[in-house]
Amino acid sequence: MKIRVSAFLLIFVVFSFAGCSQSVDNAKPKSTLRIANLSDQIKPKSETQCNDQSAVQYAETFYREHYYFFDSPEPQMIDQLYTADFKQAIMNHAECLGDQGICNLHFDPWLDAQDGYADGEIEYSVRKISPDSISVDLNYQFRVHPTLPAKPQRVSLLLNRADTALCWKVDDMLLPDKRSMKAMMVNDYQHFYYYKKTKLSWSLLSSDIDSSKIAVSRDNRVIAEYDLNCDVGEALNQNSEQLDGEMNKVGLVVTYSKPQGFVITSCRFGAHSKRLTVYDLEIKSSTPVWERTGSYFGEWSINQNYDLVLSYDEPCNNLDCPAPFVQKDVIWSNEVN
Repeated sequence: MKIRVSAFLLIFVVFSFAGCSQSVDNAKPKSTLRIANLSDQIKPKSETQCNDQSAVQYAETFYREHYYFFDSPEPQMIDQLYTADFKQAIMNHAECLGDQGICNLHFDPWLDAQDGYADGEIEYSVRKISPDSISVDLNYQFRVHPTLPAKPQRVSLLLNRADTALCWKVDDMLLPDKRSMKAMMVNDYQHFYYYKKTKLSWSLLSSDIDSSKIAVSRDNRVIAEYDLNCDVGEALNQNSEQLDGEMNKVGLVVTYSKPQGFVITSCRFGAHSKRLTVYDLEIKSSTPVWERTGSYFGEWSINQNYDLVLSYDEPCNNLDCPAPFVQKDVIWSNEVN
């Protein structure tokens, strides 16, 4: 009698699980703690058991139970699921999101899109990376809408062998275009941290027609003062009739390579030129570390790699110039002088 009851329960569980998987075929899985419960019941596996098949099983369960891992780190499980590097990347990303930073991925990394779904069954395949790491590829048909054609896509989970009951830990995720999700999170966090967490500000101490004195503060504490050869008071009291490119400006810029930051001024010089001047807060000197005068403009910006870009124009001396003046863009580095 006991044998018949056990067999009945086993059959019931198998069919219940199969029915559930079919009902969510086109829906995004919800994250739960079922892997943690499973690991509590399994004895540590031998190295021979941590094979390709176990990696696929891990990837299948991870996709099903932890689909939204990039939005919710699940602190109860973070040490079980991820390598130390990927754990830190996820925690940093969560900090950005919690502080309304700019680190949101803005799309579903499993699909590499904001909208759509994986249509039909997902096929799993394995590629060896090294003796202790493996890539499990999730191959699927991506569809934006039922009325639109689907296209094949692949996302990859990079797994490292772990001395645990689960055999593997996630070390990275490669999007369909081969971008590293870990690298994206690291870069986004660096952008968020240095731009949002570093509290730099400046205040005007004095000014007249062609000079100013400013104080620069970090977290409301004055760290430097500069005498400038232009009146930057207009940057605090902007004239709506004055063009942005004609104004004298002060900028406080922080980059990953220069976490202490820069002070940058763009000031009118002569009849129509703009002089671009850079002060390095790290060396605590009132002398500029870089200066150029543009024929008509001098501006700064941050590129997609979060580097400081200094831009100005100068006369073009080549015979085949498309215009009398050309723009020069200088990416800041330690070699800039």
